[in-house]
Amino acid sequence: MYASTENGHSLWREIIESTKNIYKSHFGHFQAISILFLFPITFSLIVYPSFHLAIFHPDYHFVVSSFEIIILVLYALFLSLFFICGVGTTLYSAVQVFYYRPINVVSSIKSLRNSFFPLLSTFILSQTIFISINLLFALILAFLTRILKFDSNHSLYLVIFSLIVLVPILIWLQVNWSLSYVITVVESKKGYETIRRSMKLVKGKRWVAFGILMYYVPVIVFMVVCCAMLLEKGEQWRSFRGILLPLLCSVMGYILMNQYIVVNVVLYMQCKELNGEKFSSEIVAGEYVSLPFEEDEKNHIVV
Repeated sequence: MYASTENGHSLWREIIESTKNIYKSHFGHFQAISILFLFPITFSLIVYPSFHLAIFHPDYHFVVSSFEIIILVLYALFLSLFFICGVGTTLYSAVQVFYYRPINVVSSIKSLRNSFFPLLSTFILSQTIFISINLLFALILAFLTRILKFDSNHSLYLVIFSLIVLVPILIWLQVNWSLSYVITVVESKKGYETIRRSMKLVKGKRWVAFGILMYYVPVIVFMVVCCAMLLEKGEQWRSFRGILLPLLCSVMGYILMNQYIVVNVVLYMQCKELNGEKFSSEIVAGEYVSLPFEEDEKNHIVV
């Protein structure tokens, strides 16, 4: 289905175009599962901060109570649950489309019976590593600030320097692990296996994965953060703009999130092809046990 190429820019452009074709060919289906699982994520990320400040810190007096911590934990669990469900159903659907197999919303949701806990395992491992790195940098920053007795200006410079060092590390990890969720769904691996497998597949194509990451993620983050900041003032909700803006940003956000998940499927297939790994024999051998295909195998089209 995809021609191998040595040119990184051509490969990146080909992956983006192929992703858009997959998305457009089953636009209604991807919209349905996105509204079910991804829209609640983008919408809540936009509106929750203003509601949280209005309820717990109306006077901007930031004293955290135990009840507030419980609410934050529950909100984090809500985001994690919908994220895993959205990733699982979207990946399943994209793989089905890639092999020209019929898809519907019910079968995509049913696929979570096989992929949910492996995805959860991969999610917990990756997020644990990300959080640990951030906490480590925070502890180092606090230690240096206290030992060296920096004033506010020097502390600000230290924070900026830490971000300059930290952000590239996190981006490098995300690039190397960009295929981990796809591998979880397609190859029935989980946890550390998916991370190691992703690093192996993406090797030599990291600049392509980096370009894809920069093509989608900064736009999503910028849009959500800016919209949330505009709604921080309570009076915004009384205006038509205060109602329409979150809805429009949420829709654009879940569309971009959905496409980013699909593009990683296309990147995975391209990486396998460029690494000389074949698809058809693996399908017949039943490698993709996490995909409960119901159609007759004689209708399978090898691409």
